[in-house]
Amino acid sequence: MLSEDEARRLTAQIIKLSKADEVEVSVGSARTTNLRFARNAPTTSGETDRVSITVTSRFGQRVGDATTNQRDAASLELAVRAAEEVARRAPENPEVMPMLSAQAYVAVPGAFDAATAEGGAEALADGVAVALDTARAAGLIAAGYVEVFESAVSLANSAGLFGYHRSTGSTLTETFRTPDGAGSGWGSSAAVRIADLDFVGVAAAASRKAAASQQTRPLAPGSYVAILEPAVVADLVGLFTRRLDGRAADEGRSYFARPGGGTRIGEALFGADITLRSDPHDPIVPGAPWGSEGLPQTAIDWVRDGKLTNLRYGRYWAAKQGVPPVPRPSNLLMAGGQGTTADLIARTERGVLITSVWYIRPLDPQTLLYTGLTRDGVFWIEDGKVTHAVNNFRWNDSPIAVLKNVTAMSAPVHTLSRDLGASDMAVPALQVSAFELSSVSDAV
Repeated sequence: MLSEDEARRLTAQIIKLSKADEVEVSVGSARTTNLRFARNAPTTSGETDRVSITVTSRFGQRVGDATTNQRDAASLELAVRAAEEVARRAPENPEVMPMLSAQAYVAVPGAFDAATAEGGAEALADGVAVALDTARAAGLIAAGYVEVFESAVSLANSAGLFGYHRSTGSTLTETFRTPDGAGSGWGSSAAVRIADLDFVGVAAAASRKAAASQQTRPLAPGSYVAILEPAVVADLVGLFTRRLDGRAADEGRSYFARPGGGTRIGEALFGADITLRSDPHDPIVPGAPWGSEGLPQTAIDWVRDGKLTNLRYGRYWAAKQGVPPVPRPSNLLMAGGQGTTADLIARTERGVLITSVWYIRPLDPQTLLYTGLTRDGVFWIEDGKVTHAVNNFRWNDSPIAVLKNVTAMSAPVHTLSRDLGASDMAVPALQVSAFELSSVSDAV
């Protein structure tokens, strides 16, 4: 990993080489260690160590980029000259803004764990052994993937900006299946520290779902009261926040556009208990010090007490609209209630438990309507208890409708979303009054 001193020297060297009006240098270095397992045995383990250096050169309104993974002087000069050549040939971009001067980036020390960075493949083996032992003891077949990463990134430019950020993270996904393939269960975990990955809990949940899902009873499509596990919520809320774009709203191209002009900021779109925010200094899911265009990340509310409070704004469009620029968030935190998914189930008279969704595709960007499939365990709830498994479904629904229909929430947890693959969220499980299951799926 590049140290801060190494990043400063490297970016200063590149900026000195530049002949452009302005130059920006983005450096990313990362080490990733992984261990795969399948059919109740480890299969492969690997480690990658990489550096990526991107040079962005500007001549007036013309911009060009070049990227290299080499740090020798000759390669760096080639990258600088390539970026300049691309910039000279590029058409003028009227939305180019002057590069930011020095910014006050606040360090996020909670984003890095030394033990995780130094662990290596050996640190993964004991956790994977938990999954394999659990599967064998239950007569099930386990497959999965665990990954640990360390990252150091820096951003610098010829206007005096410099930032450096170091982080670690770990993720785990597991699928347990019955030998005949009729039952399947899935689970995931995410953490800054590998010591916090829930190997025991994920294995137990995947095992329980696989065993319980092998004999399904038919359930007709329809609108049902539903319990959505945190991984499902993470996918749906992640889709929602990716659409919080101020320009699209100002131009009337999104759900957040007010009829007749303007945005829906300030409107009560959801129940009063719905709050979504981001904060780079959150102790459980820390983010990064800066976001798009080098803008500093700060704590910000996106939805507060059911009201839309902010939208993302790039620097050009923010200046045009006379509003402050707001970068894309580096984490997402949804306020919740108390207890666990099991507590929500106990409070449900009749409904479905949805444990995982995947293959999500947009249907109508204006209403944020999506379609997807359930997978690896859908269960019927009767009088506060899971009574039996039911068939899988294709679903058609919107994160907007889901957040409007929330009737109860568990405590939020650091969550890995399955379809989006995002590990930067803390969300609760939800009880919703209606979730639209549109057709039956033959998937397991």
